[in-house]
Amino acid sequence: MAYTKYSLTPSSNTAAPPDGAPEGMLPSAVNDTMRDMMAQIRDAGDGIRDGTYTMTAAKITGGTITGVALTGNTLTNPIISGGTITGGSINNTPIGATTASTVKTTGLTVAGSTSGNILVVATAVAGANTLTLPAVTGTVALYADPQVTVYTSGSGTYTTPTGAKFLQVRMVGGGGGGGSTTGTGGTAGGASTFGSAFLTSNGGAGGSTAAGGVAAGGTASGGDINIKGGEGGAGPQPVPGSYAPGGSGGNSAFGGGAAQSQAAVAGTAGSTNSGGGGSGGSGGPGSGLGSAGGGGAGGYVEKLITSPSSTYSYAVGAGGAAGTGGGTDGGAGGSGIIIVTAYFG
Repeated sequence: MAYTKYSLTPSSNTAAPPDGAPEGMLPSAVNDTMRDMMAQIRDAGDGIRDGTYTMTAAKITGGTITGVALTGNTLTNPIISGGTITGGSINNTPIGATTASTVKTTGLTVAGSTSGNILVVATAVAGANTLTLPAVTGTVALYADPQVTVYTSGSGTYTTPTGAKFLQVRMVGGGGGGGSTTGTGGTAGGASTFGSAFLTSNGGAGGSTAAGGVAAGGTASGGDINIKGGEGGAGPQPVPGSYAPGGSGGNSAFGGGAAQSQAAVAGTAGSTNSGGGGSGGSGGPGSGLGSAGGGGAGGYVEKLITSPSSTYSYAVGAGGAAGTGGGTDGGAGGSGIIIVTAYFG
């Protein structure tokens, strides 16, 4: 646009007509100068309304640009402060579209505060989205939401997600089953493992039959934090003419141990995926027998893996079986669990 030949200082517009209005200009030049100004005003108005042109050292401060198509234009040293660009397109690439697209910027500079955030949002399409960065001075951190994987039973292989920087693993072994009063004791819970001989949360011991001792909690190894499971309670002797409650199941780091059973009834199971122990069966009056012991809880491991391998084998410890076969039965132990959180920042 030729209107840039005019100066913003009125007294400086002294070029020869029609490019200026010098002092003492001939009357015959006045109409030419006015016509030139009219044309430049029209040209500028058309460009602002629906024209296309190059913006040099543009300054856009605040406000909103909505639904504008910028095609084949050049923004040289732009300054954009605040405001919003909504809809529209740049070089026929939709802004905020739901289809895959590529937007290229050359010489983009973000300056000012030494801290803050630049949000890059991938388009809402299936498949991978790739952000390619040019040479960077300083540090660039890219973030994605953590990815949580929970294993509640069985065994298999965990595959570290692409781009994961570190993993947090939390897991507990299975709880031991509670014992029966005159039959068998409960069996031990199974071990939860992550990686080959890497992280191990052993299961709690099974509860004893009547008048037995406490059941040990499962040990733990390999983690940054290793917590032994809580002990299962011993079954007490009955008060003459009364009932003896069954021993309670031990609590793991996730809790879940079964409470004491009462009034000559079977023990209850530890909570599923807590690693809590099952409670022992309750003894009754006239039998002369005490109650059975509760199962121990599974051990707990917590580990931060800062250099993850591509894959890890895993196994979730099963809860121990309840003691059965006579008197009142015990309760089964609660199964273990493995929780893996992948972080990308």
